[in-house]
Amino acid sequence: MREHPNVGAQELVQLARKQGLSLTPGHIYNIRAADKSRAVQRVAKSPGKPVTAGRRRSAAVGGDGSSSEDQLRNLVIRVGLDRAHEIFEELKTKLY
Repeated sequence: MREHPNVGAQELVQLARKQGLSLTPGHIYNIRAADKSRAVQRVAKSPGKPVTAGRRRSAAVGGDGSSSEDQLRNLVIRVGLDRAHEIFEELKTKLY
């Protein structure tokens, strides 16, 4: 299944049936979704990589996302460190 990422689910079901395996299209979609999720998690752990829209933000920093600090970290990851630094500098000038 992973060897044929561009083959449709129905075709994979037929190929599996020829090899004596019993798969459903739903099974294939679940496996592909799990693979995609793992790939996103690997990217999250890579330094300097942007956070993708479909990924849980709390997983990116290891927190559960409930504390204000976790939320701030997640926002910094979303906007990028350089832009976050610019925003913090703007806030500093307004607060002091």
